[in-house]
Amino acid sequence: MCEICGFEKCPSSCPNYIPPKTTYYCSICNEGIYDGEEYIENDIGEYAHWECVNYGRDLVRFLGYDIKTMEER
Repeated sequence: MCEICGFEKCPSSCPNYIPPKTTYYCSICNEGIYDGEEYIENDIGEYAHWECVNYGRDLVRFLGYDIKTMEER
């Protein structure tokens, strides 16, 4: 039991908290992607939390597509 917070597993607000390790990081918010979190991966191997891609424009950009404006030729 932690002497500071009194819990077996320290919450993130405790100075003794040790964050879980991860290998994958969100390319949008730069935070780790942990077990149980939903994510997407694009064709070039980047990962993003599903909640970080909250608009269609973000998703298109993450997937590597360009948003263009049509102009008469």
